[in-house]
Amino acid sequence: MKGVRFLTACIAITFFCSSGFAQKDQPGNELSRLTSRAYSVYLSHPDTAILLSKKALNMAVERGDVYYEGYSYYVLSKAYWVKANFRLSTEYGFKALKIFENSPHKKQWSESLLSVARTLVELGNFSKARELMNQSLLLGMQENDKRMLATTYREMSFMLAETGLLDSALQYADKGIALFESTGDSTSISILFGRKARIYFEQKDFKRSREYAFKSLQLDTLVKNRRALGVTCFLAAQNEHVLKNMTQAERLLKRSININHELGNLTWLIKGHALMAELCLETNRHQEAIQHLQLVSQYKDSLYNAEKSGQIQEMQSLYELEGKEHTIKLLESENTLHQQQVRSQRWFLAFLLGGILLLVALIFFLVRLRNIQQQANRDLATKNVAIEQQKEEIQAQAEKLQQLNQLQTKLFSVISHDLRGPVSNLQILLELFTKQLMTTGEMITVSNKLRANLNVTQRTLENLLNWALSQMEGIKTEKCKIDIRSCIDEACKLMEENAHRKSITLHKEISSDLSVWADPDQVQLVLRNLIQNGIKFSKIGDHLVISTSKQERHCCITIQDTGIGMSLDEIETVVGSSAHFTKEGTQQEKGTGLGLMLCKEFIERNGGTFGIRSKLGEGTEVSFTLQLAD
Repeated sequence: MKGVRFLTACIAITFFCSSGFAQKDQPGNELSRLTSRAYSVYLSHPDTAILLSKKALNMAVERGDVYYEGYSYYVLSKAYWVKANFRLSTEYGFKALKIFENSPHKKQWSESLLSVARTLVELGNFSKARELMNQSLLLGMQENDKRMLATTYREMSFMLAETGLLDSALQYADKGIALFESTGDSTSISILFGRKARIYFEQKDFKRSREYAFKSLQLDTLVKNRRALGVTCFLAAQNEHVLKNMTQAERLLKRSININHELGNLTWLIKGHALMAELCLETNRHQEAIQHLQLVSQYKDSLYNAEKSGQIQEMQSLYELEGKEHTIKLLESENTLHQQQVRSQRWFLAFLLGGILLLVALIFFLVRLRNIQQQANRDLATKNVAIEQQKEEIQAQAEKLQQLNQLQTKLFSVISHDLRGPVSNLQILLELFTKQLMTTGEMITVSNKLRANLNVTQRTLENLLNWALSQMEGIKTEKCKIDIRSCIDEACKLMEENAHRKSITLHKEISSDLSVWADPDQVQLVLRNLIQNGIKFSKIGDHLVISTSKQERHCCITIQDTGIGMSLDEIETVVGSSAHFTKEGTQQEKGTGLGLMLCKEFIERNGGTFGIRSKLGEGTEVSFTLQLAD
């Protein structure tokens, strides 16, 4: 136990001493911390950023660290720009540019160019600002750096807006937003939303300006960009003022004035008090308007003297930094006393850390090996499941193919039997007539009956061909707008002779002006088959009614006969299964069942439904629906 406590104490002392050594022995860490902290607060607390940057600058110059010297100048340039001290912002920006120009640090070079360019735009020197922005754009393209390009687009949109090129400014703002979204830079996206709000306001598109102003407000609040928040509050207030929302405009203006007052941003303070004075005049608060106009005059004087104020503030900051540097040197001298103790403990700490790292690596290797094995087991289980699913699918397909083969065998057996009879009869008849064993009158009498059989044979072959094509996916459904009345008339005309032979009357009850969206050839085949079935199962002298009706967005076609009817089992076989159904007609007419199978398939291909209602001895009603055409 004592050994463990001693080891723990050694580790703690060594860690503490090595930390102190690292802080002194690696000065870049302190410079990085100072400049990073300064950059992170320059938008919200520019004075703090200035103090930290100047401290980092003095330390970098003392240690000869050119990179951090240049980066300190860059942050100072940004911080003074936030405070609208454009003279000092330009001075420090050019110092940073002098260090980073033509150096390997392309990103810092680009940022320095843009910092100086932005300040020059504020001062109205657009030609020099455009030159610097073009250099930054070229750098971004050479490096193929999305961040550099997006930042350049952001500043170019500002310059174009200042020069009145509003459409071009919008284009560059949208380019910047697209790139910043890919890099996840919410701060820059918020700035560009504010930019678009300003541009739309100048274009008199107040609703879109208001939309982007509130988007920018939300993001500025989220990312704590105080400078942008002060500006965006003013932009939002402008829109509310134009849209006559005086209460909302005044609330936003007060917030803008407070934020800009905290930051010392004189430019936007002047704009804020000027708009507040205008708002007070419109609401008959003349005394308040006078007070705001006095503040506008006062801030303009302050902006005129900004260069002198900046110099005084700079000297004060340097004085405070000198005192802090003296304290830092005292602390560093105290740390020197611990250097020997640090060196004596470093080897022990290195050995201990090496052992710990080795142990961690071993644990990591074992865990990784276990994870790989578990993943392999999971992959194997997944593949087994997939194989089982494929097996089930193959088995289902095999069963379906077997059923189809059985159906084909049965159908061809029936068809071959049904086709053989009429063809043989025709052959015998022709042979008798050729050998003059049959007179012309006898030939005519027999040929009428044979023609009826051949008509049935022709329809059987037609159905067989269509069914075979549908099984081979050779039939294509090509829908178009067709008149259902003319379609039914054509089908009835083709079936008149068959109906006449059994003295069956075809009645049509068709609604006028009904057009459907379907394949005309397939609809014709369905109608002919269903009318033929009605004739086949009707008795001599019966009636067959073909009617239509409108059902919401569909047309319902019904073929109703008064024949022998169907049982429930027979209806279920036709409607509820893929098995073929055949039944002799009232005059022993035969069939293959292909007609009804094709009817169901073609109706489904055209997006319709198929149904049968029947009772034995009372007739059958077959109906199907098709989509109405617009």
